[in-house]
Amino acid sequence: MIKRMFSVALSLLLVLILFSSCSSGEGEDLYYPVFKDPVSFDPQIASDNASKIVVFNCFEGLVKVDKDGKIVPGVAERWEVSSDGLVYTFHLRQNAKWYMSDSAKELLDADTAANFNYRVTAEDFVYGFERAFDKDMGASTDSRLYVIKNAYDVYAEEKEPDELGVTALSTDTLQVELSEPNEDFLKALTQSAAMPCRKEFFEATKGRYGLDPDKVIYNGPFYLGSWNTGVNLALYKNENYSGKNEVKPTAVYLYVNDNLETRVDKIEDGTYDACPLTVRQKSKVENDKTNYISYGNATWGFAFNCANEIMKNYDMRAALTNAINVNEIVLPEHCTSYADGVVPHICLIGNSVYRGYAGKIKYPAADDTKAKTHLEKAFEELEIDSVSINIICQDNYENTVKLAVQKWQKALGIDVNFIIEPLDELTLERRVSLGEYQLAFTKLTAQSESAVAFLGMFTSVGTNNTFFMKSKAYDELIGTTAESFNREEIISNCIKAERYLISKSVVIPMFYEDSYVALAEDVSGIYAVEAGTIPIFAGGIRK
Repeated sequence: MIKRMFSVALSLLLVLILFSSCSSGEGEDLYYPVFKDPVSFDPQIASDNASKIVVFNCFEGLVKVDKDGKIVPGVAERWEVSSDGLVYTFHLRQNAKWYMSDSAKELLDADTAANFNYRVTAEDFVYGFERAFDKDMGASTDSRLYVIKNAYDVYAEEKEPDELGVTALSTDTLQVELSEPNEDFLKALTQSAAMPCRKEFFEATKGRYGLDPDKVIYNGPFYLGSWNTGVNLALYKNENYSGKNEVKPTAVYLYVNDNLETRVDKIEDGTYDACPLTVRQKSKVENDKTNYISYGNATWGFAFNCANEIMKNYDMRAALTNAINVNEIVLPEHCTSYADGVVPHICLIGNSVYRGYAGKIKYPAADDTKAKTHLEKAFEELEIDSVSINIICQDNYENTVKLAVQKWQKALGIDVNFIIEPLDELTLERRVSLGEYQLAFTKLTAQSESAVAFLGMFTSVGTNNTFFMKSKAYDELIGTTAESFNREEIISNCIKAERYLISKSVVIPMFYEDSYVALAEDVSGIYAVEAGTIPIFAGGIRK
């Protein structure tokens, strides 16, 4: 276990402690990398990956997702649903408790601190939901939660928070009323925004709730014990936690590491017990004892920057779209199949795979004559007679892009010049996120299993709008879909949204690719939720 020592200056005593703690198989420390520091530890606000990793491991909602993807009890030990599907009654564990550090307790006045009720109550969930639908909070509330009665009106400030369809019937009983039946509601309750919040502690932070470890109280398997900005975060086992399953790690250290190339080395040498890997990184792992959990959560394709001076022109994009046949491009070694559409296979409508409903979205047929016509029109509109197009791509996909360029040059002629710029994975992601590109061969990764949420990324206000598209029609379509709880309407609208992105030549979906959570040798019990992006550590063990 010497490989786990991060400083040669550690004393012999510390070495002995490390050896002792790493020999039992349980009660060990686990190590996992995150790209960046978290933005907020407030569950109702958390939206970035690092923040959500902390929230999903340090908080517990009414229900949660287990390793098999099933909905299982969280703080609610059982629940009933009315015959019309509109009323959910949750019965909370009476031994569910909050963890509060000594520093956090200092935020409370003496009387409140002395009489603080550590029990997680139904009122804590009521207040959490009220915050989730508070327009001024800037909450990252999943659209599926808006099925709660009056949620839209409360968010629009047309009704008061206490008119939200969430009621504490007693300390241990919570009732949630829906506007209409929805089979996806329990899954929606696993989201970060549905976590509980103690009102008196929140108010005691005076607007600083979630900004550092001591400005939060926790009810999950772990609590955030320390945060060294740019270095690591330490999640410690919460001894107050009383869930059904034992929390096995003593601590989980999240190391801030934006160097993707080092991850393979660190999972092989045991520095990390688990880490996310792309298919390319996985191919570099030489240790055949490393285990993997795969998630079909990514679509590779050509993304057009609709904010770029050249690419905002529809006819320029259409010229390129009509000049290529995806199936004539050799399937890259690391990809699983040709794409049936923009949405990857992991995405669901309710509990069913979306692609099972949508099938293969029809692409514009390759037509050199149409492509040339679009190009001529683009030149006329842009008042140019030639163009140079820069394509950024991940370096291991350079040959794939070259094949596409050959097709384009053959169809469009010498008036279009292509410059291919291969980049490493992280630089490509950064350039795309900042809009520093014209055309990018890039990966679109689902951040949750919701097909609606995936397509919602590309709205004008989408958090991961890779295409920088501003379309009122698309925004209204996704808005209508997000507000609907009718399965057939949701499916139909999602298919329309996919067709819109393709027909407007915003994206050319090409291939599907899996992502992975790698588990180091002898490590087990860790799994991921949210389309494979959020690891759950409570059952993690090193044999």
